[in-house]
Amino acid sequence: MLNIARNIYFGYDSAKGKYELSEAEVIPYGESANEKRKLENITKKYPVLMDHENIPLPGFTLHKTDRKNWGSIDQTWLVIDPRGFLVRISSQNLESILHVTGITEGLIQEKCVWARENTETKMTLVPVSSKRYIEAVRNTELIEGKVDMKEVQIGDTVLLQNKLQGVYMGVISLYGPLADFVRDEYKPQVFLRRQVVEITPGKYHYQSDVKILKVLEKIDTPLTREESASRINQAIMTGNSFFSSTPIISGRYFGVRGKISHVSINAVPKVQMTFEEISKDEAWHLFYSGAVSTNGDIGMLMLETARGDRDLVDYPYSYITGIPAITTNSFGVCALKPVNMSGDLKLTLKEHRRSSMYGSSADTSNHVSLDKFAKFYKIVKHVKNDTYV
Repeated sequence: MLNIARNIYFGYDSAKGKYELSEAEVIPYGESANEKRKLENITKKYPVLMDHENIPLPGFTLHKTDRKNWGSIDQTWLVIDPRGFLVRISSQNLESILHVTGITEGLIQEKCVWARENTETKMTLVPVSSKRYIEAVRNTELIEGKVDMKEVQIGDTVLLQNKLQGVYMGVISLYGPLADFVRDEYKPQVFLRRQVVEITPGKYHYQSDVKILKVLEKIDTPLTREESASRINQAIMTGNSFFSSTPIISGRYFGVRGKISHVSINAVPKVQMTFEEISKDEAWHLFYSGAVSTNGDIGMLMLETARGDRDLVDYPYSYITGIPAITTNSFGVCALKPVNMSGDLKLTLKEHRRSSMYGSSADTSNHVSLDKFAKFYKIVKHVKNDTYV
């Protein structure tokens, strides 16, 4: 959402300038984590830092085009800011300016102002005659007048700063399938205390702070957190739910990372797993559930040989090939290190998985059948009194 920060900083080093004016880096003043981090970085980078009010001004002038440094791929344009600095803009930014105003002898014929998307620190130059400026002014008013979260109730229809609209579902913890954020160590994914918004039925956006700008419609009877979590879990059980921490609500997962299998009002940072012995027929169904689930959820079924060795199914985890072309009569396995059968927080592989991001290995010499195994276990994840597979 394009908006205009009320104040901006110019950081520069006059001793290193190769032009009559100092080349400055411009960033917005703000309170978000990335804005504070960027300010800290340019404070260390430049000996001079100046604060200016960010208002539309005449006098922005093209100076020249060149590459910022020898390693730069694309050329950028140096523009004279009327406050006395040279600032770089992209060719795309210049093109957007040319679509709405003229440039005479380098001088941009309209007043311009520095704007940015959401809380990003990368700035773009916007003429006041453009539709983008009108949009930025409107967005800035929304952002500055955004609602107090104390006024937002679960079930209200809201507008977010990233332009998404949906039903606010409250603060809920999200839990997912096993993933190896540490190589060969598989743990349930945990996203604690996220604000969740239902964009369309079964499709959810979540963040630690979703930045609600406006309540579009108040609900007559607010939902409780328990009711909200129950409603979301029911949607998950249909198999058609999708969660995204970005504004892109595609409806399709590409692998198990980021997939949500359960939500809860309880914030449990370490999810314990237990292993429930099941029949071969149940294992057959769980095998194919794991295969269909986001191209291979290896954390649903554990297999045990007559010697007591334990394995996971080594599904291909490719988003290109779709559903893995494996069967219960021919599949690869991942050998496990010893497992605490009374309850464990992680499963560790003895060696790296054979499958690649582009499908399973063509070598099927190591493939096995379910008939090879003596016992089968459903891997159950525990969140307080709730469980999911």
